[in-house]
Amino acid sequence: MTDLILASASPRRRELMKQAGLECRIIPAVGEEKAEADDPALLVEELSFQKAREVFEKVTGRQMIAPTRLPAYNGEAGDNITDGFSYFGSGPVVIGADTVVSYNHKVMGKPVDKDNAREMIDSIQGGEHEVFTGVTFIWPDEGCDKYVTFHELTRVMVYPMSSSMIEDYISGEEPYDKAGAYGIQGSFAINIKGINGDYNNVVGLPVSRLYRSLDIYGLI
Repeated sequence: MTDLILASASPRRRELMKQAGLECRIIPAVGEEKAEADDPALLVEELSFQKAREVFEKVTGRQMIAPTRLPAYNGEAGDNITDGFSYFGSGPVVIGADTVVSYNHKVMGKPVDKDNAREMIDSIQGGEHEVFTGVTFIWPDEGCDKYVTFHELTRVMVYPMSSSMIEDYISGEEPYDKAGAYGIQGSFAINIKGINGDYNNVVGLPVSRLYRSLDIYGLI
């Protein structure tokens, strides 16, 4: 059985892995990630790679060796990127992920305080925003290390919210550990008008595409 390691402390990502039948160990990345990208798609890819790399090097006790980037599952039926590829290694497969909300070209991570949470919710209420999650998984193979990095985009529409509704929401604990200051799977669900894309991507992990990407490389 492949040794899957999730480089995240998020209980939501852990639950999504469990729902997909992907048994994994939890070893959160603890380093401070720094990314240069301004584009949210490139930003989350870069941050997910940093998280996965940190934990991969921690558990293997070495730096990555000649890393080779390979393509992710692209959503096409019968995708044969690897055609017959099987993984027989004994090393770990480390999965990192990072999620941000983007509205009007402004990237939102987790709010730093109540005022920041209020600003975020006020900006997205009554309109449409985008949620980007970047995913990277790394594994050792034949004297080198291989990795896959991709991002998933979901558009989210939010009903208009009054000031009192916003105040009620940010007075609870829910907003403060989530990108964009809300959780679609929590009490904020009453404000969601609709989505275009993968719901689980908004929760924090596009697990269906991750599953298929792991599968085509023989990692599950």
